[in-house]
Amino acid sequence: MAPAMADGRVILLSKQDRFSREAADFARGLLGERLLVFTGQVGDPYPDLSGLGPADTLVSFLSPWIVRQEDLERVAVAINFHPASVDYPGIGCYNFALYDGAAEFGAVCHHMLAKVDTGLIVDERRFPLLPEDSVETLKLRTMETMVAMFRDLIALIARGEPLPLAGVHWTRRPYTRKQLHALKVITPDMDEAEVERRVRAVTYPGYPGAVLHRPDGTLHHYPVPDREPLA
Repeated sequence: MAPAMADGRVILLSKQDRFSREAADFARGLLGERLLVFTGQVGDPYPDLSGLGPADTLVSFLSPWIVRQEDLERVAVAINFHPASVDYPGIGCYNFALYDGAAEFGAVCHHMLAKVDTGLIVDERRFPLLPEDSVETLKLRTMETMVAMFRDLIALIARGEPLPLAGVHWTRRPYTRKQLHALKVITPDMDEAEVERRVRAVTYPGYPGAVLHRPDGTLHHYPVPDREPLA
C-alpha cells in the first residue's frame, strides 16, 4: 500500500452526526485547505469524486455511501473506519456482538476494497463488552474509540507517514441486512433466554425492535425507548 502524500488532498466522506463533525473538525485543524469534506445521509446522491488524483487520500468515516471502484483506483490510499472489531464486519455489528455475548468489541480502520469490510487492517482497538451494555451504550463506546483512532491516523496522514498494518485479519464474511432482520424475529418455540438475548441485541431508540410472530399470524412488537439515542 502506498503511503499518503503530504502534499495531496484528503477527501473525507462522512455522515452528518456529531461524531463525524468531531472527526472533520480535528482533520481540518491538521490539514487546512488540503481537506475536502463530503457529508450526507443514507439515500443521498453519491458525491462527484471525478477530480480525485493519484496523490490524494480517500477517508471514509461513517460514510453513507459505498465508495465506487473507480474512485478507489484513483487515489494513493483509501481507508475506512468501521465501528466494530474484526469479528463483526458488515451490517448489525453491535447487534450480533450483544447476541453472541462477545467478551470484547472495538473499532477498525482498514484499507478499502470494492467489497465492503474486506481490506487489510490498518488498526484495531478493543475494549471489554460489559454485561450491562445495550446497543445504545455499546455504540457510544465504539464511537468514542473510533474517533480517538481517527485522530491518531489522520495525524500520520497529515505528516505523510506510512499507515501501519495491524497484523490481524477479518475473521468471517460480512453480516448482511437479511441476517439482521432475522435476528429481530421471535417465535413461540424460543425459550426465555433466547428471547432475552434477541430483545437486548436489537433494542435501540427510534428503530423497530424485536417482533414476536404468533401462530395465528398476529405480531407483537417489543417496545423500544421513544427518545433520541445517546449515540
